[in-house]
Amino acid sequence: MRFIALCICLIWSAAAMADPITPNDFRKGTDSDRIEAAIREAIRTGVNSIEIPRWNQQRKSAEWLIDRAILVPSDFTLVLNDCLVRLSPGTADNIITNAGARTQPLSSNKNIRITGKGNAVLSGGLEAHFNPPGDKSGYRTIGILLYDTQHFTIEGFTMEETQAWAISMEHGCAYGKVANINFANTNKFPNQDGVDVRKGCHDIIIENITGITGDDVIALTGLATPNDTAKTSMQVGGRLPRENDDIYNITIRNIQAKCVGGHALVRLLNQDGIKMYNIFVSGIFDTSTDKEIRPGAGIRIGEEHYWSSRMNVLGETCNIQVENVRTRAKAAVKIVGTLKNATFRDITGLGGNSQLVEFGRQPVEGIRIIDAQQL
Repeated sequence: MRFIALCICLIWSAAAMADPITPNDFRKGTDSDRIEAAIREAIRTGVNSIEIPRWNQQRKSAEWLIDRAILVPSDFTLVLNDCLVRLSPGTADNIITNAGARTQPLSSNKNIRITGKGNAVLSGGLEAHFNPPGDKSGYRTIGILLYDTQHFTIEGFTMEETQAWAISMEHGCAYGKVANINFANTNKFPNQDGVDVRKGCHDIIIENITGITGDDVIALTGLATPNDTAKTSMQVGGRLPRENDDIYNITIRNIQAKCVGGHALVRLLNQDGIKMYNIFVSGIFDTSTDKEIRPGAGIRIGEEHYWSSRMNVLGETCNIQVENVRTRAKAAVKIVGTLKNATFRDITGLGGNSQLVEFGRQPVEGIRIIDAQQL
């Protein structure tokens, strides 16, 4: 029995020490062809994981140029090992998306991990790939797009000059984490958000976010359009109303970043009957300097526009907790829409001439402000 157990341990150890499957194992075609070949081989062998290394053997450089999005299937891990993966010039596509976002009809995925090691970088390219540039050209402008994906992890790398939003999750994404992401955007292209959570998503943690975004660093946006065609929508599934469109159980913590476009560090927005609740925000630190554009808000909640069927009503944005915010924004907390049952604790405005908590014209109820100060 001991001999059998020893053999099993040796087999397991050998498997653990085996070289990972990489695109360098394949020689034919473009970098995208070789990455896809590696994914197919990983699925065939049951390894269900590939690694993109720093060195591209075919190109003889430390760069991977992709001419279409990397499609990640269920029960799969994509490891970015100290590599630079960049959209080829003119490629009008996502950098990474879940495989179900490209099936007809769209389908769900589960157990997806996109994880970086070392100085891994995903780059949207050196110039605009869309006409017009930015989010008006639709969901393919997004760097990493997840549709209806449960149990996922996105962590451990830098996103550089994305064509619009860097990371977006929509329509049923749940039980996931986005962590340890650094943004290196400069507002070169319109609407370079950091992390976006769209309607129908819940139970997600966003933490340890650093760097620079062009637009909002973190945005939770629940919007529905009754006549949406999805052709130019920033949601691959479109913005038509669905069941379970609410956004809830979202944790946002340890954000140390700046938005050079002058927008918000954290934005919460829901209209058209979509509810947003159980949102916990903590440890928001504005890294902008006195010589840079001041953000419009550290935390911005609600709007009086952006709705299609109707504006948000009292009770649809509720149970919001915000604590430990340090910002030189024009308003540390700006409440534009309705809000019910919310607590704001340890709110600090930096650099003078800031409002701590600014209220708009819409009704609010059950708001507590604890330890707000101007430095």
